[in-house]
Amino acid sequence: KYVEHALICLDGIYRKFEDKVWAEKEIAEKGVEFKTKWGKAVGIETVNDEVIRIAQRTGYKLALRKDPKKGHVRIKSLPDPKIDLTPVYEKLKELDARATWFLHISRHMILNGSMKNPKSIPSKLSLKEIIEVIKKQVKS
Repeated sequence: KYVEHALICLDGIYRKFEDKVWAEKEIAEKGVEFKTKWGKAVGIETVNDEVIRIAQRTGYKLALRKDPKKGHVRIKSLPDPKIDLTPVYEKLKELDARATWFLHISRHMILNGSMKNPKSIPSKLSLKEIIEVIKKQVKS
């Protein structure tokens, strides 16, 4: 029984490593790099949520992921006190008022869609449109 449990745990760990390697490849091949006043940022269209963590660990101050299947959007910045995503959140709400947008209390995370809220409405905005909103609201 212990061996069976250990094998299940090892499978999970292996899967996490696969996701990280896949995320690194996705960022390198499909990532759209852009500048903000806080530093470099990246946007990517992928189902792999690990890209946000990997992007931040590799030097990006802000990472944006749009799920091509569900349409959900995640925007996360490093927890730097100088970073405030409120203007981006306000503009996204204005441009896509029908979508379900959530600004985290830290002001470092904007979420659109989640497993915790299955009734949330995905954004109709494209990755390119969201990047343009960020660039205009966060002038470098």
